[in-house]
Amino acid sequence: MRKQFTAAIALIMAAALGGCSPSTPAGGETSAEAASTTAAPAASGEQFTLGLICPLSGSSAVSGQILKNATEMAIDEINAAGGINGEIPIVMAEVDDEGVPANSVTAMQKLVEQDKVNAVIGSQASSCTLANMEITKAAKIPQITPASSNPAVTESGNPFIYQMTATDSLHMQNIMKYMSEEKGAKSFAILYESSDFGTGGFKIASAICADYGLTMVDSEVYNAGDTDFSVVLSKMQKAEPDFFIFWGYHTEVAMICKQMKQYGIDFPAIGQGYNSPELTNLGGSAVDGVMIDTAFDAANPDEKVQEFDKKYTELFGAGYDQNAPQSYDAVYVIKDAVERCIKDGKDYRNGEVLNSYIKSTQWDGVTGVTTFDENGRMNKELLIIQIENGEHKIIKD
Repeated sequence: MRKQFTAAIALIMAAALGGCSPSTPAGGETSAEAASTTAAPAASGEQFTLGLICPLSGSSAVSGQILKNATEMAIDEINAAGGINGEIPIVMAEVDDEGVPANSVTAMQKLVEQDKVNAVIGSQASSCTLANMEITKAAKIPQITPASSNPAVTESGNPFIYQMTATDSLHMQNIMKYMSEEKGAKSFAILYESSDFGTGGFKIASAICADYGLTMVDSEVYNAGDTDFSVVLSKMQKAEPDFFIFWGYHTEVAMICKQMKQYGIDFPAIGQGYNSPELTNLGGSAVDGVMIDTAFDAANPDEKVQEFDKKYTELFGAGYDQNAPQSYDAVYVIKDAVERCIKDGKDYRNGEVLNSYIKSTQWDGVTGVTTFDENGRMNKELLIIQIENGEHKIIKD
């Protein structure tokens, strides 16, 4: 994003510990104590309870806080206008899954069994969503993940799960199409993290590269937390590909770019997973030229994008990634579905009924027009941005 973090982690964690309401660990407070966004009940006593599950502690806490910020921002806007349909306030019940699948299951059980949520947003990591979505499926409660991009999430046949983010398959297809058709590339080397996310990207690249006339000449893997990439970068360089694909997160990708510059390794680099303001903070000038495939970027001059960017920055004083606008839009998708239920005289409190309306979503939001395919995957055009002098520039839309 163009808005860069300035002491971002300190700002976000201070918000988490100070002005923002406390996160709720699995098995923690009651729903009233856990609700981070509250509103007076409607005259009828009716309210809509929206669950939020994301990492608010642990190594992914910064990303989880960004997701929470955007969700609260949407809820506060809706409640300020009177609530859903102008009369039903949204109350948010949040739980912290720490980015750990086992914890995520326990946390989701709390949302469903104790907080009695009507719908859920989250989680962030695909591994957590794959684990916790079995709870919402059994309870017949709609769940929208704004961040989990593993195709397996919606390949499971679970009718109650939706991906508000592009799948890794869609990202990889967009990257290969762009590099082969517009850049004339014939070969690539891929460097990926040894996580479900990273290995999933590698498998997709292996499976589809021939469809785009591309040959994978080398593949290398690293572990989260690694700091020395000299050996793998040397192997990739010797393979002489037309470009590199990075499939990992901003901390390691920033170090990879720094070491490429240090060792004089100069190849076009593109990928997914590291579209974070922290990339330029950590990588400095070394990340100039790197390309990122994404569904959203504040470099987009669209009026809705610029309004979101301005408001989020004013409220939270820090940068964000694409999961923020996707979380924000997820709240409005749910609001729109509830209002269509009410208009048709249907009971939105019935999870199966509400789910049927979410399936038919056509919501024009900050991230563009959101619709879902028969599996619950978001259908949307993707952007490719390039970092130039620390700023994001759209090079393909």
